[in-house]
Amino acid sequence: MGDYMAKKKRYVKVHLAIDVKTREIVAMDVTMDDRHDSEALPSLMADASRHRTIIEACMDGAYDSIRSYRLLKRMGVKPIID
Repeated sequence: MGDYMAKKKRYVKVHLAIDVKTREIVAMDVTMDDRHDSEALPSLMADASRHRTIIEACMDGAYDSIRSYRLLKRMGVKPIID
């Protein structure tokens, strides 16, 4: 029973930036389950901004952090976090 309890199931998370008008994926990041979602935002936004002008960013509550708000403010992007 000890071996079973010691093994933690791991998984990957895929973070996408999608142009809502064209439905194109403009950036993607893949992380492991031990990385907080908001830590993926800087590279995701940097990659997306190379392909599109970003006015608003809609994301779920996992991105709700002071770092996320500061990043988006510096970029001039209106955050919509639900």
